[in-house]
Amino acid sequence: MLFLMIAAFHVNAQQYNVKIDSLIKKAVKLNRFNGSVLVIKNGKIVFEKGYGYQDAEKKLINTVNTVYQIGSTTKEFTAAAIIKLMEQNKLSLDDKVNKYLPAFPHGEEITIKNLLTHTSGLFELFRDPAFMEADKQQVLSKEKLLSFFIDKPLYFTPGTEYSYCNSGYVLLGLIIEKVTGKPYEKIINEYFLKPLKMKHSGFDFQTVSSNQKAKGYIRFTKNKKESSLPWNHTFTYSAGSLYSTVGDLYLWHKGLLNYKVVTKESLEKITTPFLDGYGFGCWIDIVNGKKIVSHGGNIEGFTSYFGRIQEEDACVILLNNIYNRQIESIGLSIFSILYDKPYSYYDEIQVNKELLTTYMGEYEIKTDYHVKITLDDNRLFIERPNESKTELFGMKENAFFEKEEDVMIYFKKDKDAKIQITITQGLSTKKGDKISK
Repeated sequence: MLFLMIAAFHVNAQQYNVKIDSLIKKAVKLNRFNGSVLVIKNGKIVFEKGYGYQDAEKKLINTVNTVYQIGSTTKEFTAAAIIKLMEQNKLSLDDKVNKYLPAFPHGEEITIKNLLTHTSGLFELFRDPAFMEADKQQVLSKEKLLSFFIDKPLYFTPGTEYSYCNSGYVLLGLIIEKVTGKPYEKIINEYFLKPLKMKHSGFDFQTVSSNQKAKGYIRFTKNKKESSLPWNHTFTYSAGSLYSTVGDLYLWHKGLLNYKVVTKESLEKITTPFLDGYGFGCWIDIVNGKKIVSHGGNIEGFTSYFGRIQEEDACVILLNNIYNRQIESIGLSIFSILYDKPYSYYDEIQVNKELLTTYMGEYEIKTDYHVKITLDDNRLFIERPNESKTELFGMKENAFFEKEEDVMIYFKKDKDAKIQITITQGLSTKKGDKISK
């Protein structure tokens, strides 16, 4: 019986291996993935592999030991630290922000729970042009970081709506420091990294000297590879400054699984959705009848995905040193493979020619930046300033992708039936109206 069970596991693991490898290779071919993968099911590692280059110029390949920035996946650690302080009766989720940061505007309206669940209504600091234009290689003071959103009006009454907000997680870091009297980074190390033996994780990625350190790329195609300089960790602070490896994040998964991070009762609170499927530092989705708790991260040159099913000791970890706005679609596809469910990943569809014709024309993104959409033999193309003509492939009737790099094009009609275009590439989103046929 034991022999048969072991044999069955190896057969299943091999099947997972082939299917997951095929999926990732498709993503690699489409320049949507260049990184490391680790997959666990029923407490067993069923897949681990590196793809592409850790450093394309030096021809160093990615491995399962490569170190990456993980961006907003950091929010899981920040939320866990807040919950840890709650367990120690050092704060309450219903506490108002002004209890810890007395001078903060609207602090009497916003609770810690609002910050955790992105329901604070705070202005998003990434929408401030001054923040985006700042030199990200320099140290940024906390006072300066606050200045990008502290005096902005609220989007809505706290607790009434959801709006993803890095600013709120910056405040959580400051609250952690106020309560403990220690730097945020030191608390995360003391509470989690050191106890879980996450020896390859930390915050100051700029100074990491490991020969396993990945170089980030903001453009990564067959012919163009444009690297980025890592941001100083003070720019993303408690909202997104961690670096790690797939192996270390596996230890994080184990810590959560065995209630070494927080108690079972606390973990249930963390993974209960509030608004729009977001809990405390994580999204909660029911996919194919399974409760998947996850977070992704995007920072210049890097993307990450960390998803898990607590009840079945299953976890999918994806770390990527190129930008991929939709990396979670790879993660969810892997979960579908693990449970023998159908999935779709950048499968092309044939869009009706009549509909394609309506997309043809010139679109104004800015006064000095126009793009053209053309149709040739039932094939859609985009022409951008100083760029070669590129073919677009249908994924939905109004959504198209490029195969050469991670670019998505969306079309929609506004209330006046005017067609609008949205172009996403890396951290950039461009929008414009159709001005001529």
